[in-house]
Amino acid sequence: MADAEINHLGRLVSEDNRKAFNMLFEVYYDEVFRFAYYFLKDKEACRDVVMDVFFSIWQSRKKLRDITNMEAYLYIVTKNAASHYLSKNSHRATISLDEIPVQIEDSGSASPVDKLTNQEIESILAKVIDELPERCRMIFLLARQKGLKTKEISDVLSISESTVRVQMKVAIEKIIAKLRPYFPDLTLTILFTLFFGN
Repeated sequence: MADAEINHLGRLVSEDNRKAFNMLFEVYYDEVFRFAYYFLKDKEACRDVVMDVFFSIWQSRKKLRDITNMEAYLYIVTKNAASHYLSKNSHRATISLDEIPVQIEDSGSASPVDKLTNQEIESILAKVIDELPERCRMIFLLARQKGLKTKEISDVLSISESTVRVQMKVAIEKIIAKLRPYFPDLTLTILFTLFFGN
């Protein structure tokens, strides 16, 4: 769902539109669940937290009319709900990104050779990203898959913007170093298009 559409959905929810709220729930349930799992690594706990997140959003729905980035807002509410859960259940404070999918989407106009190359890169990229340190991976995935900006990632993860930039640089350097031996003809421009072109 495009940013404009999700922001419009948020405005509808702020006007007590239950149908829009149900649509928000259906569209973002899995995303919120996966992000909660990053903090909790417990599926049952994630289900509780997800319900808390959407309950909280409905309870404070009037605020949504002032939100300019609904997706980032969802991540912040989820992070806060997970933190609250962990403060009550400190023995569950485990972090993992194992269930966050990684993919490079093919464009409809790509040639068969391009598609094959993208599939190969996707396979290698998934392995390389999986080997990144936890925080580095999360920052890269929020930027690459969700299109969040440095400031938004900083807010979502409660870290400084300079930390986000450093971790992104580390991630990209490691990924490029791993991909180059397989695809020596790939330029930095093409690699960045693959990472952030969607």
